Amino acid sequence: MKRQTHGNGFALPTLMAMLALASIATLLALRNLWVNEQLLNAESDQLRTQHKAQAVLATALADIVGTTNATNGSGEVALNLRHTMGNTTQTHAFFPASMSEYDTLRQRLGLSPCSAGICAPNTLEVNATKASYWKTQTATAVTVSANDTPDGENTAWYWVEIFPQANASTFVYRITVLANGVTSSSAVLQAIWTRDTSTTGQWRSWHLLHD
Repeated sequence: MKRQTHGNGFALPTLMAMLALASIATLLALRNLWVNEQLLNAESDQLRTQHKAQAVLATALADIVGTTNATNGSGEVALNLRHTMGNTTQTHAFFPASMSEYDTLRQRLGLSPCSAGICAPNTLEVNATKASYWKTQTATAVTVSANDTPDGENTAWYWVEIFPQANASTFVYRITVLANGVTSSSAVLQAIWTRDTSTTGQWRSWHLLHD
């Protein structure tokens, strides 16, 4: 009888130890599942944010090739100031159609490289190839409206830098898009577009910016 009691005395601690190990293994498995789910969600949000930035490129391009006339909410045709230089008393930024208009735009911008998302930099800004630079410039960007992005207002912005083409009367446009995701993800996409005619052109390159 003493031997049976001695064996039973070891059985309970062994069972408890096995249950504890099984519980730890289950907790570790659940933790790994949770971590993997979080990583998958973050990756999905980052990919979705990148797709949103790519979609905003089309919005920026439509802005570049727009006409001098626009239709307001009442259906009336009015001047599109983003494509009209106006007179010498006006100070708005616009897309120039000639070198003389480009010079006027440069004068209006003064020391500021951009206004309302239209930029005419004097020189190539070294930091303009870094994502962090554009994240601090949203005050000079075009804010994409809630109608053009599924995540609402203040989640996507773009800038259009205008550079004269050498030995040509047309311009090169460098478009930069900043898009924020649902969580903490963000994407800064930069693309080059060159104009062939008043309404057509070609994409030359695009890439994601990092720091």
